[in-house]
Amino acid sequence: MAALIDLCNRALAQIAAGQIADFSEGSIEAREVSRFASPLLLEVADWTEWHWMIKRQALASVANDRPAEWLFAYAEPADLAQPLAIRQVEDDATDLPIAGPYPFPFQDAIPLAYLHEGGRIYANVPTATLVYARNTLEAGDMPALVARAFELELAARIALPIKKDAKVAQVLEQRAELARARAIADEENKRVHRPVRYASDAEYARAGIGDFA
Repeated sequence: MAALIDLCNRALAQIAAGQIADFSEGSIEAREVSRFASPLLLEVADWTEWHWMIKRQALASVANDRPAEWLFAYAEPADLAQPLAIRQVEDDATDLPIAGPYPFPFQDAIPLAYLHEGGRIYANVPTATLVYARNTLEAGDMPALVARAFELELAARIALPIKKDAKVAQVLEQRAELARARAIADEENKRVHRPVRYASDAEYARAGIGDFA
């Protein structure tokens, strides 16, 4: 909560408004930032696929209402925003290459099928783990550039109800849009992109792997 109040006070400073100590105080500043801050957190979580929002969770089995289509059904995690992949329980690796014509991790070579529908995850994998983007975001989770974008976006939204100044709100909207673009671009630049690469039999043969005679 303290981190969110700090961000809200930074947004209030952008419009030269008074600071707050708590959302429950009776000031117009507290009322307006309280009204806009929480919905904005949900929007920030959905701006892009933030790497720091990705989570893994073992899924809980539920009654399978589509047994002709899928072997297993699981309850979706409470904080699910977007499913990314299904993983199955496998034995610990004892020997892995450090490089070569392989996807890393190996599980990416054959993405496991699943369906997300009606609050359930359907798959043919027993004891499944879901890799997903979560929808819960705390102010303290945000890196500096994302926090700056949040600050300016919140300032743009509270400028009119607090200051009654449409021109200030418009200028802040432009600055907020630029800050958001910078934060998303920074995320893209930092994200490791490893496209799945499928090696041909010839490549494996040249590397002395397998029996392709």
